Amino acid sequence: MENNMMPHLEELNGRKALFVDGKPFIILGLQWDCDGCYTPEDMDPFFEHGQKMGLNAASLLLYWREVEPVEGEYHFEMLDHRIEMARKHNMKIVLVWFGSFKNGCLTYAPDYVRSDHKRFIKVQDKEGNLHTNHCCPTAAETYRRDELALIEIFKHLKEIDSKDHTVILFQIENETGIFGTDRCYCDNCNTEYAKDNYGEKYGVRAGESFSAKCIAEYCDSLTKTVKSIHPVPVYMNVWLNKIYKNEKAGFDYPAGGPVLPVLDIYFKTVKHIDFISPDIYQYSYKDFNYFCKAYTTKDNPLYVAECATGKGARTEKNVFYAIGKYAAIGYDPWAINRCCPGFMTQPLVNTVDGRWSDEAYELHKSYKMINDAMEPIVLAQNTPSLKIFVQEEGDNGALLEFDDLDIEILYDHPLNAARGMVIRRSAMEFILLGAGGHVSFSKKGGKRVSVSKVESGRFQGDAWVLSYQLSSERAPFESIQMLDCRVLRVVLGERLDKPDLK
Repeated sequence: MENNMMPHLEELNGRKALFVDGKPFIILGLQWDCDGCYTPEDMDPFFEHGQKMGLNAASLLLYWREVEPVEGEYHFEMLDHRIEMARKHNMKIVLVWFGSFKNGCLTYAPDYVRSDHKRFIKVQDKEGNLHTNHCCPTAAETYRRDELALIEIFKHLKEIDSKDHTVILFQIENETGIFGTDRCYCDNCNTEYAKDNYGEKYGVRAGESFSAKCIAEYCDSLTKTVKSIHPVPVYMNVWLNKIYKNEKAGFDYPAGGPVLPVLDIYFKTVKHIDFISPDIYQYSYKDFNYFCKAYTTKDNPLYVAECATGKGARTEKNVFYAIGKYAAIGYDPWAINRCCPGFMTQPLVNTVDGRWSDEAYELHKSYKMINDAMEPIVLAQNTPSLKIFVQEEGDNGALLEFDDLDIEILYDHPLNAARGMVIRRSAMEFILLGAGGHVSFSKKGGKRVSVSKVESGRFQGDAWVLSYQLSSERAPFESIQMLDCRVLRVVLGERLDKPDLK
């Protein structure tokens, strides 16, 4: 298979987009719980739920201790099973590696790595205390064993997945960093730290900046190795520091991960990692937008690698901000079978009886609409042709302004959850997808523009597939009701004058 048919990133409308099997693709996924992929009994029941919910990808965990329980012995039975289940349910996979770093810890590394503190150097703090569940980011032997495991994994993926491209994205480590100190103070780290004058360069963030540089080099080197074997896109995710609190690196969040204060170090250091993705667990839509914007650049496309689920988490609404406003290549809430941060609240899918939460139904509606207009959305992302609306507390409607006309949306969603997007395909043709709003068109100045045709359907690629044509007692249409899970093609009833540009 030619490499250009592999999943890859391509520049589109001044921003990178994800292509899978040669077609534009937005990941609409969910992660499985951290320990939810060890056995078929734990993992398998949620594929059917995910397929019904509209997932086109499953974010599944791959554990170092599972792959290499004994040094030098590699096992891929569960990896093969993950791929088999995803194919059976028409999903792609985002494969998440729990290796040397998982939330700043070695929890998912093999016992032979965790128990040997001489060969596999652990983090040492300023007072000389050993933090035995944290990998020193310059530990050569830990790196070597992590790399050897990844080499075997990617050789296996090349052998079994080069044709089908089930695994479309790989996360290198998970929420990297260290706890208990701002950096490792072992002899090797002290030497490297002094050599590059970190204290002089970075002041109060010197220790955190050193950890960031070392971890960036660690992960980028691993990425270089694996992509030389099987070149799927590779990314890093980040445990964010809070923007409204003066948090301490290594204590409130892992020191050395790609948080905003040291993100520039990552961007300067990494050469093979494709992008860095935020894990956004704040409930506020303002916080969600803040972090989406901060991690979106021309060369760093937004991928929401994790975000909150549960009551009040707004998952079904935030997906429209991510995809419509920030041209995200994917959206992957955590998790289908566990809520976070409200761990004791009802998950999307109950692990005992399989019942869906109210949020699961709403997320299903959002995912279905986006799936049914996938390619037009990708082609319009990061252009003036795509606009979104999301109902926030106290909002009664939205005004979407195009050059020569305005689109007014009056909200009527009973749960304050109206949301959707509008894509302009030509001067007279629009695609509407959304829920909970009445839509009308008007020229600048307020004169209504009639609508001659409203069709319900979906897209196959960029081709419109008609389900049926809507009728109105008063034709032409004066307004359009956007119902749940619908994609509508709208044709205006009168030609618009070109706007006066003087």
